[in-house]
Amino acid sequence: MVFTVRVRWADEGHTRRTVLAAATGLAAAAGLAGCDLGDPPPQWHPAPDALLPLLAATIKLADRYEATIAAVPALSDRLTPLRDDHRAHIVALAREIGIDERSPSASPLPSVSAGVPDASPPSDPTAAVAALVAAEKVGQALAQSACLSAPSYRAALLGSITACRATHLEVLR
Repeated sequence: MVFTVRVRWADEGHTRRTVLAAATGLAAAAGLAGCDLGDPPPQWHPAPDALLPLLAATIKLADRYEATIAAVPALSDRLTPLRDDHRAHIVALAREIGIDERSPSASPLPSVSAGVPDASPPSDPTAAVAALVAAEKVGQALAQSACLSAPSYRAALLGSITACRATHLEVLR
């Protein structure tokens, strides 16, 4: 069975083209009715850089040296070059990550719970150096882990930071 439907467009002043355009407009409106055009499109947020924990730990380690130098001025000659190395590492890591290297501590950095201790340094020189040795060991392990897990283009930077921290341990012993 075939059914034929006759529409009298021409009699009512409508052409086939205007009827099809109206039908297409209605179909498009029905399709968009389910879309919420008022919401902004979802934003893509890249994952935080994998070097941020190392940068945060390096800042804490440099601050630890600074506090130890202030607490035990007799160690200043021995500790200042090591602290300066850590400050140079901060600048290099900040540049690698894309943070303004002039003020990386102002950037949003993750907290370092398993990193360098926050306690104030001991006033006894031997105990102060022992505390720095412990902090350097943690820092070296973190740098070594970052070096081993980082992409190859970052290996030279992270390898040199790891090696520098190993020399710090030798200087402190």
